[in-house]
Amino acid sequence: MHFMFSSPLLRVLLVVFMFGMGGCVTGPMPVTPYFEIPPEHLSKADIDLYSRALEQLKNNQLDNSIDLWNRFLERSPKSFRGYNNLGMALYSNDKLRLSIDAFETALSLEPFDYIIKDNLKRALRFQVTILRENKDYATAIDHLERVKKLTDLKKKEKVALKIETLQDLIYQQVKLANTLEGYEAFVAKYPDNPKNADEARHLILKMKRQNNSSGELPDMLSERLPDSVKNTSSSSEQGVVAPEPMQIVPTLPPLRREIIDIVEETKQSKEVEELVEVLSEDTKKPMDQGEKPALIEQPPVEAVSVSPDMEMKREKPEPSAHAASPPRRARIITNGAPLRVRAKPDAQSNVLAQIPKDAIVLIFQEAKDWFQVEYQKGKKGWISKKFSQLVN
Repeated sequence: MHFMFSSPLLRVLLVVFMFGMGGCVTGPMPVTPYFEIPPEHLSKADIDLYSRALEQLKNNQLDNSIDLWNRFLERSPKSFRGYNNLGMALYSNDKLRLSIDAFETALSLEPFDYIIKDNLKRALRFQVTILRENKDYATAIDHLERVKKLTDLKKKEKVALKIETLQDLIYQQVKLANTLEGYEAFVAKYPDNPKNADEARHLILKMKRQNNSSGELPDMLSERLPDSVKNTSSSSEQGVVAPEPMQIVPTLPPLRREIIDIVEETKQSKEVEELVEVLSEDTKKPMDQGEKPALIEQPPVEAVSVSPDMEMKREKPEPSAHAASPPRRARIITNGAPLRVRAKPDAQSNVLAQIPKDAIVLIFQEAKDWFQVEYQKGKKGWISKKFSQLVN
């Protein structure tokens, strides 16, 4: 037995066998997500800066590591290793959006590196999880489409199923709103959805037929009628003089003026006197029947005394129409994501809240491209006109 293991060839074979057994037990070595070896042809100062940034990253000193990696990239802006390691520091510090940007830059400098691809896909998937919890399904789908492009052909189908699941969630939101615009937007953005796109197209045709059968012109007229109806109803309720008496007043005096002018020109001829007597007798008859004598006996100048009532008719409908004008409201028309409410009419202002799509809010003020609305009872903020539409 001692003779067998004393042979050099047997010793070599025994060592190889033991290493092989050790590899089977421990499994494959894990791949580190960052690059430990600095780029070639660097100065001593840059190598030292790279080493310090990497050491801070390994020790979980993330803020210091991010600062050192940014300083290194200022000196070596085309280092894909530096951008990848910066992305890992940002990812570990929960700055997902910035880490994704750093990984994208690294991949643009080294398009075929699998370490950078894996890091980018990991950050995108994490961001998708957060977006799904916030019900921002459209942005989550955009991130998954990027993951799908980076994934091998064998695993693309799994990512595609996740995308279809998010599209189904978006379609559920569209069905709750049940608007023609919502279905059209879904078909335009996701025309290849296997089930929901066909159903949306069917509902679009159905809604368009209903709109054509009912007609859009009556709807437009019905929206304008209340203004005129309110004016007439308010004037009648407020006791304005009816049109019949007002028509009698202007008709009688002009006849009398013409007769007086004729009498003056003919110097009170007998024929005119007889005509005046006949007219005077005719005017006495309605007086005997109970009509108001003030409309006939008063001179032409005094007969226009009804004009204050006429002015009342002209003036009173104006405040009633103004008081009856409804407050303005706006509907949120985003693609699916909630609309941010900001403290000031400025895109850089602080976000106060989020309003879901198709919600209707009350408008208080208007400033250029912004509406001031009430997003909660007693709380106001500003929303963009671009993603809102007046509903009255």
